[in-house]
Amino acid sequence: MWKRISLIIIGIVAVCAFGFRAPNAGANDSDYPTRPITFYIAFGAGGNTDIATRALVHAAGKYLGQPFIPINRPGAGGTLAASEVMNAKPDGYTLGTNAASSVLLIPHTEESPYKDLSGFTLVMNYGKFIFPLIVRGDAPWKNWHDLIEAAKQKPGSISIGITGSRINSPMGIALWTCEQKENVQFTYIALKGSSETLNYTLGGHIDVFAASIDPSVLQYLQDGKLRLLGYLSDVKAPGFENFPSFKELYGEVPPDLGGVWGPKGIPEDVLKKLDDAFAKAVVDPEFVKIMDSMLMPVVYMNREEINKLAQEEFPKVGEVMEELKTEQEKEKK
Repeated sequence: MWKRISLIIIGIVAVCAFGFRAPNAGANDSDYPTRPITFYIAFGAGGNTDIATRALVHAAGKYLGQPFIPINRPGAGGTLAASEVMNAKPDGYTLGTNAASSVLLIPHTEESPYKDLSGFTLVMNYGKFIFPLIVRGDAPWKNWHDLIEAAKQKPGSISIGITGSRINSPMGIALWTCEQKENVQFTYIALKGSSETLNYTLGGHIDVFAASIDPSVLQYLQDGKLRLLGYLSDVKAPGFENFPSFKELYGEVPPDLGGVWGPKGIPEDVLKKLDDAFAKAVVDPEFVKIMDSMLMPVVYMNREEINKLAQEEFPKVGEVMEELKTEQEKEKK
């Protein structure tokens, strides 16, 4: 009898050890995905990044056969969401958004929880942001040259609203480069996003809007309540292509990314499935329609292309960041 009971116990243990975990841990990578995928969004709900990435992962989920579960995790310049991704199990079931700030800028700051990209797998890039330089329609500056001349006459007199601090913002890096080339000095106002920057501009609390464009900003431009001077980006808003870009003005392109990453060590066969799903997602009509509605150009880079770009740009941006930090230390003194 005791022998029989022992055999029953052994059988139960075997089932618990192997049978009960088969649906998840026992599944091969070739079966991926067998359950929903967690997707961290580094910005708040309702913004361009939130809307764009939700549309992207909705489309990708159709081709993967499993849905993505978006979770907004804003804060700390995007490092809260980045930390969630970096510390996740590398099984392809946790991914997140990235941007130029989180990939190229923030790692060079002292407060960043990661100092390089070794803890991440860059999966793809889906788009770029349009960063215009805009003033109120009744502002005295008719073009970019007028603004620069005014800044030369009265250093620090022109206030520019940017998203985040100057040192972890692509707009801030671009404008600092402009300051060095033109020998001018601006005053920066750190704001939470495009909506707040727009309100500050319309209310006369800041002189210049330097955030991502959206349909509401475009409408104010069309109505003449706002005036476009140029672009910090190398992409332009439809109907306003004749205004100079940062590249045309200074021969440089500020860092700009809008993509997807995961933790280091995701299996290759899982990555290939993600590659295929995202390649189809960026041409999905529903996704393209939403991107067009938000004035966000679809700029697709696959895994090889985005990793090559990051490897090339990371040290270059690091050098600029060191110069900017040195300059800020001098300003404090």
